Amino acid sequence: MDRIDLHVHTTASDGTLTPRRTVELARKLGLAAVAVTDHDTMAGLDEAMAAGRELGVETVPGVEVSAGYRDQGVHILGYFIDPAAPALAEALEWFRRERERRNEAIVQAMAADGFPLSMDRLSAAFPHAVLGRPHIASLLVQAGCAPSVGDALAKWLNRGGTYYQPRRRMPLEQAVAAIRAAGGVAVIAHPYQYGWRGDDLAAFVGDCAAAGCRGMECVYSGYGPEQNAELRALAGRFGLAESGGSDFHGERKPYIHLGWGMTGEVAVPYPVLEGLRAANF
Repeated sequence: MDRIDLHVHTTASDGTLTPRRTVELARKLGLAAVAVTDHDTMAGLDEAMAAGRELGVETVPGVEVSAGYRDQGVHILGYFIDPAAPALAEALEWFRRERERRNEAIVQAMAADGFPLSMDRLSAAFPHAVLGRPHIASLLVQAGCAPSVGDALAKWLNRGGTYYQPRRRMPLEQAVAAIRAAGGVAVIAHPYQYGWRGDDLAAFVGDCAAAGCRGMECVYSGYGPEQNAELRALAGRFGLAESGGSDFHGERKPYIHLGWGMTGEVAVPYPVLEGLRAANF
């Protein structure tokens, strides 16, 4: 079976491997295809696509967009996007400005309390990344202020942490529309991660489908066979194509590997990609 991984992050957002190294690893592991889906940026796509052409690995241009639904953050994956499309570029610029505002508020508050942080240091440490809380946490680890990124996030930066700052979120419908305007197929990312189950989960999936989503991740790191089956049933109920991926971040999430998750192999066969391509209408 030709395996694929359709949920992968690089140094263009919060992964630790460059786009090229990510594609090289996909080839080494024998993956037939990989989708580069960095958070709210297309900055790594040119490098990844060039590596894919050179190495013979089908590389899907993608993105993972942050959106708002019922006062909660959700993530929508976009596949087969055109990086030159103005609508998506404008949406991602909005995300960039909002992340920048949030980063500055966090860094200024922590610096005022004596932490060795500044926006200049943050930018210098991660010059090509779309900066966010994981990068601030990494800098705190480098400075000896926390033993791990997870510890720094939990103590200071995640919801409930001392320096947590809320984000303004683009409405779900607007985020999906931007992906579709770029020629992409919009796919619900890791649907269990938002805490909904049963009727609440079904309502979310239905609203996403109504907004223009054409697929949903049914296979994901940490999801077992029963969860995969439930999500496949929900996808069928709402006419959504199936998708799947590891959510690989490199060393930032060392318990997840390309094509493998916390419960073993993330078994996504190549026909899943063909189904998503067919759903892109």
